[in-house]
Amino acid sequence: MATTESFLVPDVPDLDPNTFGHDSGPVALTDPTHDIDGDGVLDTQTFDAGDVVVIASDLDSDGDADHLTLIHEDGDYASWQFHRDGDGVVHWEQTDGGTLGIG
Repeated sequence: MATTESFLVPDVPDLDPNTFGHDSGPVALTDPTHDIDGDGVLDTQTFDAGDVVVIASDLDSDGDADHLTLIHEDGDYASWQFHRDGDGVVHWEQTDGGTLGIG
């Protein structure tokens, strides 16, 4: 008989879309599955975080996401870019947002 232990649960980044924002820290990619820039290196992971689909990309291959897009079930979305200042301070900057018009 199959049990829940029989199924592999994907390893997903620790991210709470309800509290994510400017002051959130780095988001470590745990299991990239897509190569969105075509360089032969897996750099992007797509996963669910509650009722939000998250697309996270690590284009500089340091293990942390450089870009995130969060798409809520109502179609609202926000895209964020990660920054590390010269003094080591990290922050996210929202680069896009709106609605996909789902409904």
